[in-house]
Amino acid sequence: MYRLLNSVVYLHLTIFGIFGYDRRGVSIISVIIGDNPGYGYFAQSPAYDVALARALRTFPTSLSQVRRLSVYKPGIYSCPEAAALMPILAMEVDQLIRNNPGDFTVLITPGCSLEVIALGDFAREWDVPLMAVLAMDLSLTNTQRFPTVVTFPSSDQLSLVQATLALFERYSWSIVSLLCEDVNLNRTDNRQFYISTCSGFINVFRKSSQIDDLHVLYFGADNEGYESILQTAGTHSRVILLFVATSWRLRNVMVTADRLNMTSGDYIFIAPRSPSVPTGDALQWQLNLTSDDQAFTAFQSLVTVSNPIPRWNVITALINEICSQSQLFYNRTVTMDNSAGGCSINDMTISAVEVMSSVTEVLSQFSSRQLKTMTGTNFRKSFLNRTFELDSRSVFIGPKGMRVCDVDLYRMNATTGEMEIFWQYKLVSDTFRQTSLQNVIWRSQNGPPVNRPVCGFRGDRCIGSLEKSMVATIAAVFVLVSFIFGTGIFWFSHQHMDGSVWWLLAPEAMHLVSAITHSNLGTFRSVKRP
Repeated sequence: MYRLLNSVVYLHLTIFGIFGYDRRGVSIISVIIGDNPGYGYFAQSPAYDVALARALRTFPTSLSQVRRLSVYKPGIYSCPEAAALMPILAMEVDQLIRNNPGDFTVLITPGCSLEVIALGDFAREWDVPLMAVLAMDLSLTNTQRFPTVVTFPSSDQLSLVQATLALFERYSWSIVSLLCEDVNLNRTDNRQFYISTCSGFINVFRKSSQIDDLHVLYFGADNEGYESILQTAGTHSRVILLFVATSWRLRNVMVTADRLNMTSGDYIFIAPRSPSVPTGDALQWQLNLTSDDQAFTAFQSLVTVSNPIPRWNVITALINEICSQSQLFYNRTVTMDNSAGGCSINDMTISAVEVMSSVTEVLSQFSSRQLKTMTGTNFRKSFLNRTFELDSRSVFIGPKGMRVCDVDLYRMNATTGEMEIFWQYKLVSDTFRQTSLQNVIWRSQNGPPVNRPVCGFRGDRCIGSLEKSMVATIAAVFVLVSFIFGTGIFWFSHQHMDGSVWWLLAPEAMHLVSAITHSNLGTFRSVKRP
């Protein structure tokens, strides 16, 4: 009887283990401070919901124990303010972890780098993985301090700089002007990306051995400012970098350059861009206009540089799901642009989907037994040197736990009027290659703009069509030839018929020559013969 009872108990425990009663649950906790329209609670949460729902449909069995929780602080906060509030939210996270001691916990946050740094210290003490959607501070790759943090920023400033320098090396450009929107302008569309990127380019360029001469100019948003700043830049370099916050303003700058005859091929304009939104601010030059001949002409002298953008045409259904989720469960209307100042579908929204999709893909590969002994440090290792092939785009997490972003460089195809990828820069291999099937076509018949014009940037090194140094050389050669020619004439004019020259005459002949010479001068002296 006792043996039979033991068998029943053992069978009961085995059945419970087989059917998941002993399975370890998973709590995915999103930690969000504030209501930023781009990456705040109402912008990110619908994306997490939709991505998790999709993952549950793909892995219904292995993710059956996964649930999503949220810790949220309402309000509008700057990055430093949000970082200061993070310890308060960390107390709520700690309570959730304590309430579910059997769960394996994963944290996801869209916070800025300062927020993630603060939360990363807590994640280390809890030994739970922390997935950062946007943070890009390199200090987060310090595994001693942040052994459980993985970062997914889709835009990498350093890669943009390196790709631009690779372009410079290809065409031997080393004299550059940077045109940056005034950081003091209080404008809603003067986004932080362009301010920080301009600053980052300046810092790297000043230290780079590739840059021989760097000129930095700041400008406002009025058209007169565009004209003045472009004329000034044109007197310093033929390579001009534009850090402009919106596509509409970028268009106005380029059209102004066209009016100043700076888009005929003598100059090249390079604009680092954020992959932020799918329409209006990405790579379109027409901006929904039926005809924009000025922009079509001007943009042929423009190169845009950006990290890979989401495949917007592929993820239409995903975007529709996020919009529906936002409307139904958060009472928010989400649009495809942020012109109205509300929540919008943008690159940061897609990054949120990519983080949740990557996390659930990794979770689906672990058994319940493996999750029971899983640590945050080991979970992080599952992301290293790994590529996640997602519908939106490929996501590669490098060996330091940070997303590695390649760079696409676009130029206009003058035949189709589309901005196309002509070069690609691969960050890991540090390679720069041309990708377009057709050769790069430059507006000038002489090819790409020269680094330093023969006649100088102001044209003041030439007289007429000749370079001043050439004129000076020609003049020096003319004087030298004239001197040699004159000396030769003088030499030959003083020869005798018999071929002897005057300084070789006998003394008697010398006296005769002297007498004749003085006679011609009107002075007569008798010559005594010996």
